[in-house]
Amino acid sequence: MKRHLLGSAILGVAVLLAFPAGALQTEPEEVVLVDVNLASYDENGQVTIVAEFRNIDEFDPERMVISQDGAVIEGFEVLEIEDSSVQVGVVLAIDISGSMEGEPLEAAKEAAIRFVNQKRGQDSIALVTFSDQVNFLVPFTDNARTVTARIGELEAGGGTAFYDAMVRSAQLYAAAPGLQPHIIALTDGSDSGSSADIEEAIAQVAEGEVRVFGIALESDDFAGDPIRQITDASSGLYLATTDPAQLDSLYDQIRSELNNKVVLRFNATQNAPSDVDFAIQYENLRSNETVSVPGFVASDVVATVPADRQLAAPEPYVITSTLPAPAGMLRAVAVIAAAAATLGVAWILFGPKEESQQDQLRRRLATYERGPEQEQRRGIFQIGLLRGLSDRAESVAKRRGLLYSVNAALEQANIALRPGEAIALALIGAVLLGGLVGAVTGNFVLGALVLLFAFILVLAALNFLGRREKLKFEDQLPDTLTLLATSLRAGYSLLQAIEAVSAEAPLPTGREFGRAITEIRLGRPVVEALEGIADRTQSEDFAWAVMAIEIQREVGGNLSEVLNTVADTMLQRNRLRREVKALTAEGRISAFVLSAMPFGLFAFLYVSNRSYLDPLLGSIIGLGALLGGLVFMAVGIYWMIRIVDIDI
Repeated sequence: MKRHLLGSAILGVAVLLAFPAGALQTEPEEVVLVDVNLASYDENGQVTIVAEFRNIDEFDPERMVISQDGAVIEGFEVLEIEDSSVQVGVVLAIDISGSMEGEPLEAAKEAAIRFVNQKRGQDSIALVTFSDQVNFLVPFTDNARTVTARIGELEAGGGTAFYDAMVRSAQLYAAAPGLQPHIIALTDGSDSGSSADIEEAIAQVAEGEVRVFGIALESDDFAGDPIRQITDASSGLYLATTDPAQLDSLYDQIRSELNNKVVLRFNATQNAPSDVDFAIQYENLRSNETVSVPGFVASDVVATVPADRQLAAPEPYVITSTLPAPAGMLRAVAVIAAAAATLGVAWILFGPKEESQQDQLRRRLATYERGPEQEQRRGIFQIGLLRGLSDRAESVAKRRGLLYSVNAALEQANIALRPGEAIALALIGAVLLGGLVGAVTGNFVLGALVLLFAFILVLAALNFLGRREKLKFEDQLPDTLTLLATSLRAGYSLLQAIEAVSAEAPLPTGREFGRAITEIRLGRPVVEALEGIADRTQSEDFAWAVMAIEIQREVGGNLSEVLNTVADTMLQRNRLRREVKALTAEGRISAFVLSAMPFGLFAFLYVSNRSYLDPLLGSIIGLGALLGGLVFMAVGIYWMIRIVDIDI
């Protein structure tokens, strides 16, 4: 008899050692009505219920009964959670305190990564870690790679702020109302250092209706009561083990429990707004919830009014709207716009029709100075107010030493405006756009920012146009020099060769050489006229060609041969420049994408989820971090541009 008792004891100990703690624990069977969705109730009473079957090994849909106010509903549809579109949310709260260092943390990381990789595509997972403090690493996302990458980076160290982690994990669901809330908390020690206590943690979990799955990796100083209390309060599941290698099996149990949900669809019969008690029953297990239904219009119901009852007169329908700015401000803007439009129409109808002799003389001389097409574009500046503004802007630019640079930019971009006119137009456009944005939005700080951005945009556009004209001119330059050399070899003089280029070369080369011919006919030396082309186009290549022509004219020699040599050199440089541009294309595109991505992402988050940016925009630390990030981004953008900008 003693032998039998000893054998039974040994067998019992062997069984206990073979299975991890928690694997032998049995939780009571339970049916919970998790959610009642009435999004389509006004369409013939369509209802979707999410029910959870806890600790039930085999689910049989035939044993399911659904009732509405005690009346059994027939013909409902049953879908397993894996086949439905219901989104499940899981917060992985992982202990990374110093006691987890080594094998426990590595096993926890491997088990968590395996769990994440087996999730459904529509489910979302967030990652929270805790040691001395709680670290919110990954917000809710359906991208498994993002979560697993951060899990793989975890390192152990510090204490155990377990209660704070539970509070923070439960709070995450406030920003994700469409997810079924769950927390998987893994820890190996008792709490040490939390600002919250267990009552606050339990209250926060209960407020968010979050179900907690507790995984206890038992160690020497482990105290399992707190995590068990939280799981029990949330009707969750408590699992424990002393062997880190058993964490995979514990996560599998949790996955099975998460999949023990079904989606029930049916048509309710209550077509009037009221409180309805929906109940589900599975054998002897029952769960119910009372919700307010909006009602629906039944197709076979005809509404009638008794003869002795008079219908009340309907209340007048008043259209209301929210103006983007105060009404007085909008009226002032409208009055100013109407006055400006009236003055414009009056000037068009009753403005001066004939030119005086002085105006005619000025227009004819301006043909040689600015070109006929530019003179046509300056008609608007005949208005006294605009002309005065243009003259004032040109005077200020001259005093500031900016007149030459503005004029050079306009010449290079082939924009038919005087410096003062261009500055005046840029200011007027920026002020109008900024004022319009400020009036519409009611935010004049935003209007000022738009004004500044619009003026910078004008400068950027001017620089872009000038650079485009310069690139076109330099691409045509080898052919231009070859045409000059061919004309000289055919017996033409240099002036005749320049005329041939002005007549036969495409734009912008033909236009620039045509202007040089006009200047030469007015008495300007040939070399100075050609240097004027180099100054207007900002082309160093053509400046070298002019230098070669000037040297040849002083010392003599075969000018056509010199021009052919220069043309061949420039052709090879252009070819090399294109090769370098092709080789650096990937780098330039990468620089553009990396530079634009932070701003684009910030704009997207600002529009779609502004509350996510509140910690960044609503605190001194956040604003400092934002300013520091902008500075570092500016340095990085400059560095990337310098890397791919190879001077040939």
